[in-house]
Amino acid sequence: MLATFLFYSVRDHSRPYLFSFQGPCLSGITILLWGFFAFAAPCSHAADFDSLKNNGVEVLFPPALEQAAKETAQMTPQIKKDLQVTFNWPFVLKPTVILMEDSRRFRQMTHSPLVVGFAVPGKDLVVIDYPRIRNPLQFRNILKHELCHLLLHKHVDNVPIPRWLDEGIAQWASNGVMDILHDQKDALLPKAAFSDHIIPLGTLNKGFPGNANALRLAYEESRSFIDYIISTHGKPGLLEILGLMKNGVTLRKAFIQALDTPLYKIEEDWQASLKQNIAWFAHLSYYLYEILFALGGLMVVYAFLKVLRKKRAYMEEE
Repeated sequence: MLATFLFYSVRDHSRPYLFSFQGPCLSGITILLWGFFAFAAPCSHAADFDSLKNNGVEVLFPPALEQAAKETAQMTPQIKKDLQVTFNWPFVLKPTVILMEDSRRFRQMTHSPLVVGFAVPGKDLVVIDYPRIRNPLQFRNILKHELCHLLLHKHVDNVPIPRWLDEGIAQWASNGVMDILHDQKDALLPKAAFSDHIIPLGTLNKGFPGNANALRLAYEESRSFIDYIISTHGKPGLLEILGLMKNGVTLRKAFIQALDTPLYKIEEDWQASLKQNIAWFAHLSYYLYEILFALGGLMVVYAFLKVLRKKRAYMEEE
């Protein structure tokens, strides 16, 4: 697929960032930050970005997002501290955060209408489609999600991090927030578990699907699997896996050393737990009318006994 090139001239800098994006979705994006290149003049479709450096972060933003840039610089130090506490790892890198105002151009980069942010760990870079963020809390959590990616790849750089593990941990660390717009009320994981359409984690090692529903399901599975690990082995179990990977131990070996159980066995148990939960829900739904009818009957009996008791008390008083 042809790459889409975007040029941005950044005020106070003489060379623009040059990004190259390839692939049908975020999982297939190849992002090359070629650094600062000298051009006589920016191209005709370039957008001027201001630069704000403060509190160990640089924010690049169009003039209309100046207030958002200031808020980003203010909240970043606390987010970094929160992530340090969560992982017990130092957050020494100084990220660059680009706030995009043009959602159309952002979608040209990601080739996905669902994506609202992404990180480039090799360049300590975060890019966020700001107009599509609904509220300040959501923006903070998305920024935390992306910064978590940077921290994770900073410390685990000797062995590959599967995409599902990368996204699952980032969601767990950022209060469940995804890189994509997603309505939690329309969760796909329960339906997939009920119909045996769970995506095997192994197929999500290198990337996520481009199909919108499959992409959403991949994110849900990633978070659910991390939650399952924590529920069965605790947070220390998860952190031990990451600590081993930081020291160069591959994922499968890290699972055995940390949890004394192979990854495939934990994945099987996780899928079984999903089906068990769905089975109980389906069983309850199947008998819903009977249950409601029985509860209604109990309420009628209770009301009748209450009236009868009051009537007897009234007669005894007379």
